Amino acid sequence: MSRSINVLSSCQLLGYTRQAYYKVPKVILHKDANVVEPILQTIIRARKANPTKGCRAVYEQQGQRWPIGRDKSIALMMDFGYRVKYPKSYKKATQAGNREFANLLVNKEVTGINQVWQADMAYYLYGDERFYTMYITDVYSQEVVGYGAFRYNFATNYSQVLSKAIRKQKKHTINLHLLIHHSDGGKQYESSDYKNLCKRHGIKQSMCLYSYENPYAEKTNDLINNGYLNKWKPKSLIALRQMQELAVKDHNVNSWKRVLGKRSPLEFKNQLLNNPNEDMIYHLRLKPANPAQPKNKLLQLNNNVISLNNN
Repeated sequence: MSRSINVLSSCQLLGYTRQAYYKVPKVILHKDANVVEPILQTIIRARKANPTKGCRAVYEQQGQRWPIGRDKSIALMMDFGYRVKYPKSYKKATQAGNREFANLLVNKEVTGINQVWQADMAYYLYGDERFYTMYITDVYSQEVVGYGAFRYNFATNYSQVLSKAIRKQKKHTINLHLLIHHSDGGKQYESSDYKNLCKRHGIKQSMCLYSYENPYAEKTNDLINNGYLNKWKPKSLIALRQMQELAVKDHNVNSWKRVLGKRSPLEFKNQLLNNPNEDMIYHLRLKPANPAQPKNKLLQLNNNVISLNNN
């Protein structure tokens, strides 16, 4: 006499989970060389320029020429080992100052380039060697407008990066009187050289209490240091600067941003300056709104700002 056995008992007997039993078998992708070869060659070239460029990003930029659709293309690239491994391995480099400046970006609405720049510096580590990398990002176009790599964490290095960014951007904007320079509370941003440089160009300084109030700068650190430099592993300051330049150029020229209408930062900026249209203009409201902070920290910040203004 035959007895029936249910799914749960069968799975337990064979050592499988119920999820494995009900899971739809993975479709084996078409392995025709005429399909596979152009896709693999494309992602190989893309990864050479950007070691952590995602499969989806590669498809969005090149996939219109391929004979298979998005999901199958992405699955094929991952099947050949191109899933991005993205370690978090940079550390903060700025040293806390007095926070002389209040946060001017609470609910700030940005409507164009050179209205808000966010700046940050982080370590780049190679063995026992420690270098410092700095980036300044325009939040509207997401262009990295300034960058540098240094052996020492000196305030003059910060000023050097800002000075180069100002010279570069003044080719497009006659004056920078609308510009807010936002950073963390690093004392390098409070140095007399840095403050005088901002004052000379009519730039207002702004500072945050927490890293999540400086998101574009944090994101740039992550994209450039983790996405490029930690994969390429430059072994000297000279090599680091050369690779940093390549990384910033690739980001500015080749990275598509959804908020920019799937344009790169430089493509967006150039079109905005030369041939703007209504579809390109967007309103960026910076967040978070004034976050709930510990009262003693807010009180200390307010007292610092009042004291410095009185002096």
